[in-house]
Amino acid sequence: MRPPADSFWRFSLRTYRRGGVQEACLALQDRCGVDVNLLLFCAWMGLDGHALDDSALRLAVGRVGHWQSEVIAPLRLARRGLKRQLADAEVGALAAPLRKRVLALELQLERIEQTLLAELAAQWPAPKQRLPAAQAIAANLDAYLALLGEEIGPDEAAYLACIALACGPREAIAA
Repeated sequence: MRPPADSFWRFSLRTYRRGGVQEACLALQDRCGVDVNLLLFCAWMGLDGHALDDSALRLAVGRVGHWQSEVIAPLRLARRGLKRQLADAEVGALAAPLRKRVLALELQLERIEQTLLAELAAQWPAPKQRLPAAQAIAANLDAYLALLGEEIGPDEAAYLACIALACGPREAIAA
């Protein structure tokens, strides 16, 4: 049996690469302030039929909130700043290799965050009642946005649906 953190990481990589998911995740990140790792965590937990209640979501947000805001977000801001510098050919030639290194570091930090979330989930008891995966995934994603105080308008609903549809059955993800 593989550690849960590896399972969550593999799930995230596969899901994020599926059509429209990256765009949906980044749009929700920029528009609603979501943590993409928490979005993916909600979907991953839902695959097992585990609907996250408000308490579980708050624990997850609390577990990684400071890591996301104090470590990952500033690095992401720097990476995006370096990307804007690529428009200037002279500066871009100097900035491009550094931007790649910053991106690699950002991915390592994202993986640490996912490990923290998977370790937290491993401490939780199995759900008393499992929902069908599609229902649990949708409920978890909606609950996460609601926890953030975000209204789910048509655009947000479309982004969430794209993510939920991309999750697929566990067997396809674990392969």
